[in-house]
Amino acid sequence: MLTIRWWLHACFEIEYEGKKLVIDPHDGGSLGVGLNPPATRADYVLITHDHYDHNADSVVAGDRTLVVKWRTGEFSLGPFRIKGVKLPHDEYEGRLRGFVVAYRIEAGNISIVHLSDLGRPLRPEEAEELKPVHIVMLPAGNVYTLHPRQALDSAALLDVKIVIPMHYWIPGMQLPLEPLDTLLRYAKKWRVVRYDSNEISLGLEDIPEQRTLLVLAPPGQGAGRHG
Repeated sequence: MLTIRWWLHACFEIEYEGKKLVIDPHDGGSLGVGLNPPATRADYVLITHDHYDHNADSVVAGDRTLVVKWRTGEFSLGPFRIKGVKLPHDEYEGRLRGFVVAYRIEAGNISIVHLSDLGRPLRPEEAEELKPVHIVMLPAGNVYTLHPRQALDSAALLDVKIVIPMHYWIPGMQLPLEPLDTLLRYAKKWRVVRYDSNEISLGLEDIPEQRTLLVLAPPGQGAGRHG
């Protein structure tokens, strides 16, 4: 059993066997008005690329936190087995905004992929590098990343069952991103489950057969789900 928490934008926390891994922390205020930084302390931090809305490791790091920045290849952080795959941040193979590193994180028998700010549709050979995947954290705000249609196509290429959208516009955000509703318009063949909390705990037995778009709520809301 592991727990996933969404701390807005592209920041997620994965807790497993008592250890906390945080990906792409931000400082809250740089994103917009009334948006808070992640309210957690990490044992490990993964940074996918060096942009201000993804690289605020000091916000979640303590004296003993291990911070890893845009590292490719296979490595381990405590109970987490990780693989980093370099991908372009734009449709011009990185010539406009450089590159990001997508991370596949294995926690026990569950595999999670964070696609960072992928800037063009995933290619079959890249998907093969990241497989097998149970859950993908998918950029869906169009600006700086994938158009929602491209995002869902990339998720399908990974043959993933759970998609958790990220990097989209929410109230208060100053970045000119598309809202979640834009993604939902293209997700007609996906089951949509909305949680009233920013976290979910699950094991391998909870991975559905049907492709599911799992929408976590911003931090501070209630608990539960509806679909």
